[in-house]
Amino acid sequence: MNDCDNNLISKILISYRELGEKKFFKQLIKDIQIDKKLYMLYFKKRFIPICTLPKLRIIFISKHGFVSFCYNFFTFLHSKNIFINISCKNLISIAKFVIYHEVGHILDTTIKENKLEYNQIVKTFIERLIEYDIDINSKDLHKVNLPPQVEECVIGIKKNLIERESKAWKIAYDMIVFEDKNEELIFNNMREYALATYNFGNIKNIINENNIDLFVKYKKAI
Repeated sequence: MNDCDNNLISKILISYRELGEKKFFKQLIKDIQIDKKLYMLYFKKRFIPICTLPKLRIIFISKHGFVSFCYNFFTFLHSKNIFINISCKNLISIAKFVIYHEVGHILDTTIKENKLEYNQIVKTFIERLIEYDIDINSKDLHKVNLPPQVEECVIGIKKNLIERESKAWKIAYDMIVFEDKNEELIFNNMREYALATYNFGNIKNIINENNIDLFVKYKKAI
């Protein structure tokens, strides 16, 4: 976190410790009523963004990943002039909605087809990068005017991810019983923030997150 607000991080950490860290995540998952057994892997020291392996029903959680998400989310709220208390109650709501979102992926019956489509778009993207000899190591790659075929792949990848995430948030919304208007405010803004991160991602993000540099290097070598 560059140029971070240390006071904000401190407040998040204090509430997180008061909640018991791993213990309260374990209880949140236990309280979810679905006809599938859920599993949790918790990492105290490693940075792993909260995510899931839908087929195995495993939800990955890390202290640093959750604190980082909270920090970025509160910063997002502040940019919209929305200020909510950094409290145990609100952190529980944030954690609950993050978990329900991951459960949304687990319950999504279309996720397999979505991922197959995603893999095909990424494969085409790699082929186009090689075809047009795009320098993916350029620091200014995100500023370059890309050939239309490459740009179409970038848009296709974003669209696929947003569709997948939107479906998971919809499933989560249908499952949650909000305690009050404040919880619903938090949920709606979390969904907006999460989807925005995919919409504003650029070509460099896509290359880094999919290890595309390795695939391009391998393809060029053979």
